[in-house]
Amino acid sequence: LDSNSCDQIDVMQITVNALPEPDAGVDTTICDQLIAVSYSATPVGGYWSGTGIDSTGLFMPFGVDTFDVYYHYTDGNGCYNEDTLSITVDSTVYADAKLDKQVCIDSGLIQLEGLPATGTWSGLGISSTGLFTTSVVDTLDFVFTYGEGNCLTRDTMELIVNPLPIVDAGLDFAVCVDDTIQTVVGSPLNGQWSGVGVIDPIGKFNPDLAGVGVHTLTYYYLDSNSCDQIDVMQITVNALPEPDAG
Repeated sequence: LDSNSCDQIDVMQITVNALPEPDAGVDTTICDQLIAVSYSATPVGGYWSGTGIDSTGLFMPFGVDTFDVYYHYTDGNGCYNEDTLSITVDSTVYADAKLDKQVCIDSGLIQLEGLPATGTWSGLGISSTGLFTTSVVDTLDFVFTYGEGNCLTRDTMELIVNPLPIVDAGLDFAVCVDDTIQTVVGSPLNGQWSGVGVIDPIGKFNPDLAGVGVHTLTYYYLDSNSCDQIDVMQITVNALPEPDAG
């Protein structure tokens, strides 16, 4: 209405826009290793804030706790909203492959056991569950892995496959039944003898005790790697002749 009492109208429209609905993702659990974890949200174009996270969504776990971080987003209409992501940081469970180990080449199928038991093994010739068959003399490194993502940890153990000792019981020989006690010597030294007529495992054989016949003696040797081997020898105990003077 103007000063002449003349009036008129006009109209305007105001658009009330909905707020955007940013999605920071599903709450998550990670481990307290100093390995950064990258988070993404929708729609793209927003920024992050909160303890331990940078504006691009890179979070560094620096302690065991639960952390709330925030994704901020402003849409093309200038409307703003945010969403919260809860990150739980747990203590890391570390893979343990246990101590290095030595076995003998004749050990056959062996089972390696790491902790936690649900971890997995990898390496030349080993199954994921830790089964390995000894076939050649070698030194092998096996990796035991547990967890995933930033909770992934690894540990390595060394397996040495040792050869068997070379054992020699010596040459076969013959004695008379009335001969004195015989000393038998195997190689390497410090093994043990067994068999009929052996009266001392260090290598003493009594022909009279064994009696007439062919006797197999076994020489057993255990080396410094706890690998063992045997060899055998035969001792023929001959009967005395029976001369007849008439």
